[in-house]
Amino acid sequence: MTIITNKCDNDHAIFQCCAKFIKRFGINRLLRVVNASKEKGISANVLFAYLLGLVFTGKNHYTLLETLQVNVGFAKDAVYRFLNKATINWENFILRLSSAVIPEVRKLTSEERKAALVIDDSPYYRNRSKKVEMLSRCYDHVKNTYYKGLTLLTLGWTDGQTFIPVNYRLLGSSNDKSLLVKSQVREDKRTIATKRRIDARKEKPALVLEMLKAVKGTAAEAKYVLFDSWFAFPAIILSIKGLGFHVVARLKNNENFRYAFNGENLSISQIYRANNKRRGKSRYLLSVIVYVRHNDFSEPVQAKLVYVRSKGNRKKWIALISTDMSLAEDEIVALYGKRWDIETFHKMIKSYLRLAKEFQVRSFDGMTAHTAVVLTRYTLLSLENRENKDDRTLGELFYIYCKELEDISFGYAFSLIISVIEQCLNEYLCLTKSLVNAFVENFLACLPAFIKEKLGLLVCES
Repeated sequence: MTIITNKCDNDHAIFQCCAKFIKRFGINRLLRVVNASKEKGISANVLFAYLLGLVFTGKNHYTLLETLQVNVGFAKDAVYRFLNKATINWENFILRLSSAVIPEVRKLTSEERKAALVIDDSPYYRNRSKKVEMLSRCYDHVKNTYYKGLTLLTLGWTDGQTFIPVNYRLLGSSNDKSLLVKSQVREDKRTIATKRRIDARKEKPALVLEMLKAVKGTAAEAKYVLFDSWFAFPAIILSIKGLGFHVVARLKNNENFRYAFNGENLSISQIYRANNKRRGKSRYLLSVIVYVRHNDFSEPVQAKLVYVRSKGNRKKWIALISTDMSLAEDEIVALYGKRWDIETFHKMIKSYLRLAKEFQVRSFDGMTAHTAVVLTRYTLLSLENRENKDDRTLGELFYIYCKELEDISFGYAFSLIISVIEQCLNEYLCLTKSLVNAFVENFLACLPAFIKEKLGLLVCES
């Protein structure tokens, strides 16, 4: 029976929702590389496919398996055991996946378009939790409030239109007083679980440098690194430049941070006051050449400082720095504007892809695994958005995938009915295969138009 186009090959439609993406980028092979395998029982590939498509069903894990009693071939606890497995290197999985996806995006990108790596962090809320491993009292610098949970530090790749997450770390507090729940595993520095928990207590600048080192030499590498004023310290700028990247960042207006200008060490506000501004409606107010210095580095780095008007208050300004002296001022402003892609990324994974909401696991390994699943979902939607010719947003694509999964489920159920009819015609009426096929084709032709559309059949009614 080949006339129904949405007939499923696996036991449930959830596995089919993302099957094309999984096959195209060899995700099953990537899972084996990062040690996501099982000695017995249901395979890790099936569990990952289930988790990848779960959000598009509109149901949570418990409702789907227990309340609706959907038969997927495994029990509810199999998913939790998979998520909590401490030997899987999920951070490396995301790095390898991005290295496979980004070359496909580059094919669609003009060589003149500049790609960049973007660094930012975002709150990972678990305010109602009490026993979550590495639970910390963290500060949300956007809302200016404290919260209970973790911090998601993300490194992503962008060309201004498509954002792909490249690497990530879930972080607890590095301050023992702010760490509410300590690690729950026996420390062994040879294991991934221990290394993951050590990284969770490190300072963010050190982790940023580690993630950038991991990107070097991969397909996800880019010439520029973008970040906002929370990471714009002279030591970080010099360290990233030492790795071979150019920095384009917004500077913090802090009198303690000084830059060499005309033989003096001045803050960015002092440099602004000491120079004449451009008149008229120029895109930028001032551009000067400075040197970035720090006591831990023997050689200073030359950089271009560009002052632009603040959109929120035209009387105020913000300062951008670029270590690439060949960039024009307008190019620096445009390149830094691509940093906003990571903000929409954080909004998407929290509001649509259910980061920190889908599974209320307590294990630090479980939260890390689920974050990797969410980042894979975003990569799937981001690539789909780029390869389609229309201008649909990621949010619209999310709902399209949800509707597509509903159509697949309907087609799967209908194909089961057709299979039963064929079996009955063979066993009880002893019809030949050609007669059975003719009967089924006639039956499908008599179906109402709306059912044909659901099944993907050609509708030709007057």
